[in-house]
Amino acid sequence: MVLRILTCLFVLCAASAFSAQPTAEQRDLQKWLRKKEKPIIREIVVSGNKAIKTSEITKRMYSRTRTFFRSLQSDRRTRVQKESLNRDTLELQFLYLSRGFINASISVAYEPIEPDSSARVKVAITEGTHFRVTGAFISGDYDQTLSKKLNKLIERFKVGEDVNLPLVRQTAFEMKTIMANNGYPYAAVTHQFDTAGGSASACKVIFRIVPDSLVRFGEVAVEGSKLFPEKAARRELTFKKGDIYRRDALIESQSRLFEAGYFSSAQLNQNTATVDRLNPDLVVRVRERKAGYATIRTGAGQSEVRDLQWDLSAIVGKRNFFGTRRLTFQAGYSFSFGQDSRLIDHLYKLSFTEPWFLGFRQPLTLSGEYKPQLQSTVQDYDIESWSVSLSTSRKITKELSASGGLVYRAVEISGAPKELEVDIRRELGVSVRRNMYVDVRRDSRDDLFVPRRGSYAMMTANYYGGFLGGDENFVKIEGSWSSYQVVWPGWISATRLKGGWARPFGESSVVPSLNRLYLGGANSVRGFQENSLGPLAADGSALGAEVAVVFNQEFRWRTVQILQPIPFIKELFRNIPLWQSVFVDVGNGFGSRHEVKLPNMAVSFGTGIQFLSPAGPIRVDYARVVKTERFGYDARWHFTILYAF
Repeated sequence: MVLRILTCLFVLCAASAFSAQPTAEQRDLQKWLRKKEKPIIREIVVSGNKAIKTSEITKRMYSRTRTFFRSLQSDRRTRVQKESLNRDTLELQFLYLSRGFINASISVAYEPIEPDSSARVKVAITEGTHFRVTGAFISGDYDQTLSKKLNKLIERFKVGEDVNLPLVRQTAFEMKTIMANNGYPYAAVTHQFDTAGGSASACKVIFRIVPDSLVRFGEVAVEGSKLFPEKAARRELTFKKGDIYRRDALIESQSRLFEAGYFSSAQLNQNTATVDRLNPDLVVRVRERKAGYATIRTGAGQSEVRDLQWDLSAIVGKRNFFGTRRLTFQAGYSFSFGQDSRLIDHLYKLSFTEPWFLGFRQPLTLSGEYKPQLQSTVQDYDIESWSVSLSTSRKITKELSASGGLVYRAVEISGAPKELEVDIRRELGVSVRRNMYVDVRRDSRDDLFVPRRGSYAMMTANYYGGFLGGDENFVKIEGSWSSYQVVWPGWISATRLKGGWARPFGESSVVPSLNRLYLGGANSVRGFQENSLGPLAADGSALGAEVAVVFNQEFRWRTVQILQPIPFIKELFRNIPLWQSVFVDVGNGFGSRHEVKLPNMAVSFGTGIQFLSPAGPIRVDYARVVKTERFGYDARWHFTILYAF
């Protein structure tokens, strides 16, 4: 009996194996697709489409036919790729499902073109019925206080528009999120289409909500806390026992645990020992960072006063100083490269941070800083300073942050040449400056190195002297706004407006030279030497401006990779590509706002190449100055890191 069973199993396995064997045509196709040099796509053939044009379909596909320009770029999409069929199918399914064809069928396949050297992509489409929205409704016995939020979601479905299945699924997910953020994490949200209307294309979109029961948070346990007190984790939680369950509270709490700086990892999960599903207990599992640490950092950086600088810093700190307070000591050095290679900055700084000041999640930092005597980066004299500051910062939203503080600084200026203006020589000796500042930033860029979308805005306001006391009284405000958008496939438009204003008040008649505005160079108006724009002394040195205006327009794109076909070079440029740009810069610095006129602006234009290294774009720009009545012709190369903005 056993032998008969084993014999039957053997026959069945042999039969299934035989039936699973590919045909000769399939074997030839698989062999062709396994070629080391992937076949080139010469043709894309679309059939079965009536409602959507072939050109729109091929535009949405990942696969591309080979052209001369794409061959220069070595565009991998013009060759057969393992992932291309699935990507093309998904892209076209999304296209049809979002256009009202909720029953559309898409098939994508490769076909060799004789004599077996290139490929044809065949797309077969069965469109089915085209449905349009006749109404959107919600049903279910849910908390009616949530009706306003839920009904707002279905307002996106307009009568007469195409039924958008991906949008329907997204809406159902957002409804479930609303329920989960209001105490109903077990709620079920489903959708269905009612196509039994008077018209063959009529379709009602119906969402059904089954809320289940109201849930509240239970007990919270902390695991893994040894070096830091348990309160370091507990105080970052945005909920307590008995609060109505909110999924957002869990996500926000986990984010805050990371931001606290004490933990290398943090997980917030339901306790598996929970008995009551309507009052679930939670456990916070943390992995602590070392309490004491020492760090050395070095690398090239962007500078407002030099084309390129190299930074070196050493930091020693303790994260559990008197509980959860932090103490750090930093020594930093910056060196310039280029025509004037030298040490341009060095400082020694001791900081003490109270992360929860007066019981609020508002860090307060007390710092002391000393900068030994060193030649100024913008003036021909030496500077030595020490300062004490009290500062705080706040992340308001994901994109918006603000900081502010008070600073007491003593500055000693020595060695100023006699040729400098009287108001600068007046600063010789020790000068005491007291100021308060506010800094606000909003960053919605999709990438810090090569942003393609979004914007970056900042505003910094400084108030010196006045009721704070000190030797100088003046106000200084600086702001900038940058915007990024794709204006053509692969082309990025980057625009920046930047300005500054510094004005004395009270008994002061001038703004100190250290705090004036300096323009010109790789990161403001290219084509000019660093800090050479604005009011000048008799010897041609920069005096600094009290008003500054800058406008930059730049177009960036990935350079045609003509070197990619070369072995070894191909992989290098695929992983670290070259980019290129053209730009126009307009701006100048002025002694007063009355001088801000278009004829007084400096204008330059040029082009640049960027090598996208792991540390950011390494940039080489060539700029020419447009000759005007105020500025003569000039040209200059700039070598630095990161984009100008």
